[in-house]
This record gives sequence, structure tokens and C-alpha cells, in this order.
Amino acid sequence: MGGDKAFRKVGGKSLIGRVIDVAQGQCDQVMISSNAGADAFAGYSLPVVADQPAAGQGPLGGILGGLLALPDGVDWLVTFPVDCPIVPLDMVERLQAVAADTGAKAAFASHADRDHYLSSIWHRDAAKVIADLLASDDRRVRGPLQALDAPRVVFEDKVAGLEPFTNVNTPDDLKLINSALASTVSKQG
Repeated sequence: MGGDKAFRKVGGKSLIGRVIDVAQGQCDQVMISSNAGADAFAGYSLPVVADQPAAGQGPLGGILGGLLALPDGVDWLVTFPVDCPIVPLDMVERLQAVAADTGAKAAFASHADRDHYLSSIWHRDAAKVIADLLASDDRRVRGPLQALDAPRVVFEDKVAGLEPFTNVNTPDDLKLINSALASTVSKQG
């Protein structure tokens, strides 16, 4: 997309700002996963956590970094990808309920027969599985989900008339989601 995707505007707000709002509405504590450092996100007053065991590990390294940064007394990490700004407002509750009901150490979202591995919840005990996969140079997020027998949680409903987990990767995706958001706002207003 050129430039820093996290700061691209969607519905008048940056992608990261929109995702932080959704995360703060569902989680008591929020952190940002990035190797850019705290200065890049100073306006958000949130802790910034780097990939583990080193930068360049991709999203799985970010998940491991988040798990290792969990404060004492917090056992679950929920991931909200910055390029998926349309998130069900009950995502965390439903992912955690399914993980608890099945005894799983992770769970992930699915919509319209498409899995969204980064819209997921991870127990701190998943860190060793992730670290082992990264050590063998396996960086696929699906890998630890499979190893942990993580259940798929299907989200069927739209969010404010939009498909949940819509991914924004190109300028055209950005235009489409902005247009859909503008249409939704005008219908509601």
C-alpha cells in the first residue's frame, strides 16, 4: 500500500486507532505489537511489544512477544490485526468461551468459510509451542493453532452492515471499506 498501513484512514480514523478502540472495548489491557518502537505509537499511550525471539519473525513473532509480555495474573492474549478494522464486538467473549468450554489453549475466528488466524485468542501456555515452531523456522500462524487443536469460532453476523474481518491490504481495499462505512453511516444517520 505504500507508507505505513497502520496509520491509513478508514472512516475518518486510522486503522490502528479503530482497532485499538475495538480492543479497549473488549479487553482490560491493550498493547501494540510492533518492531517500530514506542516513539512510532507515542500518541496512543500504550505499551509497545516487539517480536520474539527477534524482529522479522512475522505475526507469529508478534504473538510470542505479546504472550511473553503478559502481566502476572493475565493468562490470555487476544490478537486484533491492524488491517482488519471490522471486528465483532463480542469477539473476545466468544473466543474465550469456546476455548474455556473445550479446554483449548487457543481459538480463532472464522466468517463465510474463511479462517482468520490472527483474530484469535492465545493462552500463555501456547508460548512454548510457538517458540518451538519459530525455532524450526515455521512462521505460519496456522501451525500453532493446529498443534494446539484450536477450535474455529464462526461469526455469522455482519458488524454495522459490514463483513467482519474484512482485510485492508491495497488502496482499492481501503476505498471499498471507506465507501461501505460511509454508506453505513448515511443509512444510520
